[in-house]
Amino acid sequence: MKLLTIVLGGLLVMTTAQAEISSLVAFDKETRAIIQSGDAQQGKAKAASMKCNKCHAVNGQGDDDVSVAGHPDTYIYKQLKDFKDGKLDGVMRKKVKKLSDKDMADFAAWYSSLPFAEGAKGGGQLAIDLVYKGDPKRMLKPCSTCHGQNGEGGKYDSAAIMGQNRDAFIEMMEAFQEEDRTNDIYSRMRLIAKVLTKEEINALADYYGAAEEEEEEEEE
Repeated sequence: MKLLTIVLGGLLVMTTAQAEISSLVAFDKETRAIIQSGDAQQGKAKAASMKCNKCHAVNGQGDDDVSVAGHPDTYIYKQLKDFKDGKLDGVMRKKVKKLSDKDMADFAAWYSSLPFAEGAKGGGQLAIDLVYKGDPKRMLKPCSTCHGQNGEGGKYDSAAIMGQNRDAFIEMMEAFQEEDRTNDIYSRMRLIAKVLTKEEINALADYYGAAEEEEEEEEE
């Protein structure tokens, strides 16, 4: 009986963990209306006031931090909401604590209006195959299926990944692999990341990662 209790207790813990909701955001009519009410200029002013530019730069491309430029507005809103709801951890969790839904919609409108950086498009054939063909043997869909042919992102919760900071890209993929990041709906990114090898993640980072700007030679 004692053994049965332990086993059942273990199953209950596993079931509870597996059933944990990854996000409280539902893209219903009400949520879509809130996102659509976002004002880009108000978002720009709020970004300056809250010093978002310190990490994400004026153009949103982040330089040495995460690029938030060019993501779909629905994606940006969801990430901010997930931080506020405790579904994402990190420094942003404290920063969004006092934001209203309208504030988050304004930020989403502003940063989604900015162009994402040009990607390096490195990584060779390995990256190209993963981006446009996937790997049917491992049930891996092409990255472009959700994130777009040009890495511009997709509907609702699919990020724009072209031009992302290379190190940030790798860090996010590893966080999904290790389940340190669990706000992906239906565990989609976690399932994909766990199948990818380190070599493949690096190749994708080389492909989608922001291209380095060429330094202009000074005329003598």
